[in-house]
Amino acid sequence: MIDGLINRFDYTVQPQDLDGRRHFRAVALERALLNTAGYAANERNFGAFKMIDSGGASWILLKIAIEMSAMPDEDETIHIDTWVEKVNRLLTTRNYVVKNGKGDIIGYATSEWTMLDLATRRPYPITTDNNILSCVNPESVPVPVPGKLPPLDAPENSAKHTVKVSYSDIDYNGHTNSMQYLQWMLDAYPIETLYERQMARLEIVYMHEVRYGMKVNVFWEDMSENETRFAVSGPEGDCVRARIVWKQ
Repeated sequence: MIDGLINRFDYTVQPQDLDGRRHFRAVALERALLNTAGYAANERNFGAFKMIDSGGASWILLKIAIEMSAMPDEDETIHIDTWVEKVNRLLTTRNYVVKNGKGDIIGYATSEWTMLDLATRRPYPITTDNNILSCVNPESVPVPVPGKLPPLDAPENSAKHTVKVSYSDIDYNGHTNSMQYLQWMLDAYPIETLYERQMARLEIVYMHEVRYGMKVNVFWEDMSENETRFAVSGPEGDCVRARIVWKQ
């Protein structure tokens, strides 16, 4: 649904979105937000497939931050409002508001995107497409875009999880899907602790592409009782870094 410069999409929590304690998974939340971004871009005529077909370039997620005061329940239908806040030649910011079935705000998110030339694997000017320029709504959300997350002081032999990138990890851009990194990071974390904790804030910074056949290591470190930092590291160093602040 389009309301001026804001798109709204409804999402009903599915059984596969729940973990062993019937909590809404963080990966399912990120998926719902990113799918909403895709739907909105399609409706505004600057979606990924349109950009690929017209210019050989596609949208790439660089950063995302999510803050939730509550997670949706099983079978609940949530409402996600999204809009483009800023656009310049190489970067655009997209915001989100998450509401529960009653219409109460339960979360905010913000994300930063660029475009990738799929032939050269180099940045592609966003402003070559006028459709996005006509959709800017300069309304912010009370969630800052993540800054640079520092590296973990983790030796190679302390990896918590090792993955060889396979067919199911790769998206239509020819590299690992954005959501798959969060899945790898949480798979590396103790399940008992995940069952006991709920996420209050998530930050992910995407740094380098991870392609089919590559081997990556996943590291994590509890910085305090309420904060955990993660890194996914490949042959060229860290590819993704992330931070989770847990509810107290």
